[in-house]
Amino acid sequence: MSRPKTYYHFTCDHGAHGIERSGLLLPNKHPLLKKKLVWLTDLAVPDRWSLGLTSNWITCDRTQNRVSVHSTATIVPWRGWALLYELPDVLLEVMEENTRPDHWWVSETPLRVSEISTTARHRVQRRAS
Repeated sequence: MSRPKTYYHFTCDHGAHGIERSGLLLPNKHPLLKKKLVWLTDLAVPDRWSLGLTSNWITCDRTQNRVSVHSTATIVPWRGWALLYELPDVLLEVMEENTRPDHWWVSETPLRVSEISTTARHRVQRRAS
């Protein structure tokens, strides 16, 4: 699998403000994994369903802002990370159901942000308001 030069993290306005202040994507504890991770993708345009950004448990729209980071050795494919930590199949099934985990990447270390932008879909909506 070839490594992308740029990875993307999508977040709501609340998350974007904190990321702008620190200039970093910081690992957050995932409720099912009990590990701190930065979640990334190689998809430049947010696909809510493929990336698991459905907001089933939160009210924020996590497709509002796109954070870009340059490739580093600490960014690894999700499936490789899951294999390394021997995640149970049932957990993978729950997390990956109806998604595209082949586009998921993770890092256990903070990542320096190269750019933060509002996604095109939200720029159009904001102009119309």
